[in-house]
This record gives sequence, structure tokens and C-alpha cells, in this order.
Amino acid sequence: MKRYWIRVYPDPNEPGVWLAEVPSVYGVRSDGDSREEAIRNAQEALEAMLQALKAKGLPLPEPEEEWIEVEVDAA
Repeated sequence: MKRYWIRVYPDPNEPGVWLAEVPSVYGVRSDGDSREEAIRNAQEALEAMLQALKAKGLPLPEPEEEWIEVEVDAA
């Protein structure tokens, strides 16, 4: 099983819409009316892309970056 990061953020041009993308896999992005829907749609798009690549005998993209969460005292 591979782990991929999904970047999710509010659409700056369309209030109420969320965008989601997989930086490691070119072209995998989606949207949704909620954060959860955007994530779910991006995951489905990622799975479809990986299945298509596998069916064509092409290598699966490897995640190229690691993201970590840190807490800072900004006060």
C-alpha cells in the first residue's frame, strides 16, 4: 500500500467550494461542496489514475515529499 498526500483548501475564487489535489501525481485533482467531499473525490480520482497506469504497465508515481505538522507559539 502506498501513502499519498492530498492538499485540500478552500477555492479562493468560489466561496463554499473546496479544492483537493495530489501533488505527487500530476493531474489528480478534484473539488467538492465540503472539505470531506473534496478529499473523497480526490481519493477516487487518485485510485482511478493508479489503476489506469497499472493497466497500461506504467510505473506508479512515488510520493516525492514528506509533510509534517508542527505547532508553534505565534503569540
